[in-house]
Amino acid sequence: MTGLTYETVARFSQQVGTLYFGAMFLAALFWVLSPKNRKGFDEAAGIPFREMDDADAPQDAASGLKPGPKSGKGEREHHG
Repeated sequence: MTGLTYETVARFSQQVGTLYFGAMFLAALFWVLSPKNRKGFDEAAGIPFREMDDADAPQDAASGLKPGPKSGKGEREHHG
């Protein structure tokens, strides 16, 4: 019996899927390693290490926490 069998369709889809995800991986790798994106990634990599004044620190509305002065742990604000 000739034609499309489950094994034929499964083999074809596995091969196409492998090629597709391989191409997506290479595209993402190229995008990450391209020199024109380096400045943006370097800036993003430094975000956790930036120091902020308490007045300028954003407050998490859900938890009511602000970053502490040195420990990095949050301090709960008491309202009312």
